[in-house]
Amino acid sequence: MANFYDLKHYIAHYLNKGRCLVSNKSKIIPFSDRVYDRRGNYSEPFNCFIDRLLESGEFFHLYIEGDKYAFGELVHSKYDLEYCVRCEEPIPTASALGPPAHYLYPDAASVTTVEELTNENGYQRYPTERKQ
Repeated sequence: MANFYDLKHYIAHYLNKGRCLVSNKSKIIPFSDRVYDRRGNYSEPFNCFIDRLLESGEFFHLYIEGDKYAFGELVHSKYDLEYCVRCEEPIPTASALGPPAHYLYPDAASVTTVEELTNENGYQRYPTERKQ
């Protein structure tokens, strides 16, 4: 189960890369300020942004642009936030050894089945190039 601090790191990571938050009604919620301060801590504007979202009651219905899991789902016991071994970015994974949520990768469209994500020893692997 992802805790709130892991979830906040996940949000900060993708907002820092230019992604937006999206509501369950497809409303885009951009964040255009700095996510981190000069010391690498969360900036005051980012902390205020998260606090406003929490106070609005909409926070757990939001998700990262390009993702399909709402924040409320990620804090549920059947999901974890792990770091990709390939790109070291935080990604949601099913706690029950399911395939990773690799769809946030630029080349995610190249993978179509779970078998393509698993090598002969049962370890998860990640796509390295697009299929033609």
